[in-house]
Amino acid sequence: MEIKKALDIAKKDLRACYYKEGIVAGISHFDDYWARDAFYASLGALEIKDYDIVKKNLLLFIKHQKENGQIPLRYGYNALAIFFKLIGLKMQFKKYAIYRTDNIISVPTDQNSLFVIVFHEYVKKTKDKEFAKKHFSAVNNAILWNLSMCENLLIKENYYANWADTHKKRGKVLYTNVLHCKALESFSELCRLLGKTEYKKYLNLHKEVNQRINKLFWKKDYYIDWIGKKKHDYFSTDGNVLAIVFGIANQKQAQKIESFIDKHQINKVPSLTNYPKYPNKMINPVLRLLGMKDYQNGMSWQWLGCMNIISKHKSGQTKQAKELKKKISKIIVKYNGVYEVFERSGKPVNRRFYKSEQPFAWGAGLFVYAYYMINNS
Repeated sequence: MEIKKALDIAKKDLRACYYKEGIVAGISHFDDYWARDAFYASLGALEIKDYDIVKKNLLLFIKHQKENGQIPLRYGYNALAIFFKLIGLKMQFKKYAIYRTDNIISVPTDQNSLFVIVFHEYVKKTKDKEFAKKHFSAVNNAILWNLSMCENLLIKENYYANWADTHKKRGKVLYTNVLHCKALESFSELCRLLGKTEYKKYLNLHKEVNQRINKLFWKKDYYIDWIGKKKHDYFSTDGNVLAIVFGIANQKQAQKIESFIDKHQINKVPSLTNYPKYPNKMINPVLRLLGMKDYQNGMSWQWLGCMNIISKHKSGQTKQAKELKKKISKIIVKYNGVYEVFERSGKPVNRRFYKSEQPFAWGAGLFVYAYYMINNS
């Protein structure tokens, strides 16, 4: 069966990214311990009971957490080393924790939320309360750091600060705040699990952030992209799909979002990052010079498609969810691997200055996660 074969390939690719200290993003040009890649991949690792690697990964980022609670963007090499890898040069560089975006402009904004979410999922799956008690302060500090980045309970960020780090978004970004909202819920549940009375406080904060997102970002058929000096009403797939997965969108909203995705063929290959395309002025000029302005603005991303499998299922579109799972399975089997990013033709990106990472832990982990989320529900 094609879906089962795709699952086996995804498991193999995910496990290929298990390194000594945790989960690396890939084994070619992204062989660093990227926080967001590793934490998304961890969701799949937990489903196949690879608990030890998830624990190692959590411990790695706890080890390098700042005193103010900030989790690093990644542990690995500097931007110059990554550039050399992209053009095929192998050089020796020292590893260290990196806390700012590679252009030094901004502080990343999604890694703390993902850390909290995965920490809670790990404890929930393993029932390892001793681990939770021992490292509770790290999780508490991560949440406090998030709140320190907020204006009226919503995280405010600078350019290039979340996973879509080629986009010039400044202000309150949907994707970042959907994760922030989920992290507050995860932390509340962790507190309750450990018998801490703070769970009520953070549950109330979660509800307030949820309400604020729905009040400020919802626009008739979907959540808008970000709010700066004005509202920017692009459709961002990441925040909209995750809003469904995390229960921020109600059933009616979820169905409208999925209808919008289907109408504009956003998950065709399997998933665009946004609709419509952003203007060139919004894209990192270095990417434009390299002919990669469509990296997160026209190319398709498998991890978004995998999360859309879950969001379709949660919105009541079970048949469409299964069809999307089959579509992504065919891509994985056809190319015998989980690739990072695709051309609109359906082929993995293979250009002069960039080749799609494979194996790609983030995409592999989320395919595994989506498979079990749908099959076990």
